[in-house]
Amino acid sequence: MSKSEQRESQRLPFTATVMFENYLTGNYHGGRMVNYSRGGMCFEADVPPGIDTEVFIGIEKSPYSSHHDVFRAKVVWIRERPLQESYYAYAVGVKYC
Repeated sequence: MSKSEQRESQRLPFTATVMFENYLTGNYHGGRMVNYSRGGMCFEADVPPGIDTEVFIGIEKSPYSSHHDVFRAKVVWIRERPLQESYYAYAVGVKYC
């Protein structure tokens, strides 16, 4: 595993609508999942939570099961997205708690 690649498991591409809630404030925001792994996911959003923020993420059509899922996760990185790459302003990487 290279220094830039610190994931414990392989990421798989998957697109799904998500809704995330800041665990402390209760504020909700929408977004779109772009990939997932056994230990976390990446989603895009216009309002990113802060690094180390704990969030609840609801996935409308989950890749993990045949129905809606909700996960508790911690934000580990945030990157700005160029508008030509996505409709959302930020990519957010989370690790499940």
